[in-house]
Amino acid sequence: MDDFLAFYNTLEVDKGLIVMLMLMLMSFFVAIFHTFILIGLYEINLKPKWLFFVLNPLSVGLCSLYDNKLAALVAIGLFLSVFVLGIVGMIYAMIRSSYQSSKEESERRERAGLAKIPLWKKILYSVSGLLFFGFVLTLGVPYFILIVFIILPFLTSIFKPSNKKRFYRIQRTLPTSNIRSVAMGLAEISGTVKMIEPMISRIGKKECIGFLYTIETVSTDKDGKDSYSLESSETICKPFYVQDKSGQIKVITEGIEFIDFEIDERYQSSNKRYTQYLLKENMEVLLIGKASVKENNKPVFEKEEIKNVFGIATVESVDNHNTLRPILQSAGYFIYFWVILIALIFLTPVKLRNNQLEIGKINLDLPFQNSKPVKSLDDFYDNIYDSYESKPEEEIYSQPASGAEPVPATESTQSKQTE
Repeated sequence: MDDFLAFYNTLEVDKGLIVMLMLMLMSFFVAIFHTFILIGLYEINLKPKWLFFVLNPLSVGLCSLYDNKLAALVAIGLFLSVFVLGIVGMIYAMIRSSYQSSKEESERRERAGLAKIPLWKKILYSVSGLLFFGFVLTLGVPYFILIVFIILPFLTSIFKPSNKKRFYRIQRTLPTSNIRSVAMGLAEISGTVKMIEPMISRIGKKECIGFLYTIETVSTDKDGKDSYSLESSETICKPFYVQDKSGQIKVITEGIEFIDFEIDERYQSSNKRYTQYLLKENMEVLLIGKASVKENNKPVFEKEEIKNVFGIATVESVDNHNTLRPILQSAGYFIYFWVILIALIFLTPVKLRNNQLEIGKINLDLPFQNSKPVKSLDDFYDNIYDSYESKPEEEIYSQPASGAEPVPATESTQSKQTE
């Protein structure tokens, strides 16, 4: 408590309306981070959305009426709370995401008839994650921000599994099979969609084979820019045939996922955005799933439970993805490399002490330690010349040349020396 009072008393804040307005403006910008952190990381539905944009400046303004030091202290507290909420929110979001992923994995393994993951493994994974965060936090707040907010999201974007990533990863390695000769098990087929039974879409009442229907919540910031968060997603699809030159196969559509389909219809109303994607007859598509045999010993195509993949994409979107992926991946690696490098440069302490340059724990001797200031090119060359002139002459000429051997004196040389 004494340390806090000492810190409070050492605060020097000018009195006046301008200082108060600056503190209130700073707290207003802090409110942006508070709002995004609580909505994004904690998934709290703030009502109203502008709560912190009023609460933060109001707190600073009321405190400034009593004492500007108190207002500055509140502003500092609001600023530091962003880091606390962000760090705790990241941990909370990762725990929530891990729990949801674990639940989905358990359900998938149960559908596939596989054994559940033991409880001790789940506990081990959770404890390992907490220990990792604790270790990173001991490195200091700057390195914690670098690792947690830059490096980890980058690695997560690469290695975090998703149905779309799984679909394209398998597609890159799995050959496309002819429908007539497709092997049982995980397979990739391509062909033209043929309708068995039509259905009506949600938007526009269009006849189709299936549709993906999404509802997103629209949020508008102070600059009028809209952001969208997925509220619900629904995929409904009737069984259909896929036909190529060799034959056709029936697709059992339970659990199918539409990947990179073009938007058919979209509209926005009452802070909601509604989007529809359609699967229609005669579309050229590529599917990844499992070929198996069902009723009447006829082959069908359905979801592959072990790999947890059953996706359909248009041939055009697959070709575009395979063309652009190497370019985007290289650009992403390049950008993240330089971001991390620049962050490390800013985080590494650099000191100049006793004619030594200290970069972290590396000490480098500075050249021209006793030189005069360099104001021109002539000064630079003079410093080089002076650095050699400053060495004792005996030290320069007393060192033998590398590879030189002593030569014995001749008789004439000895006689001259005697004279």
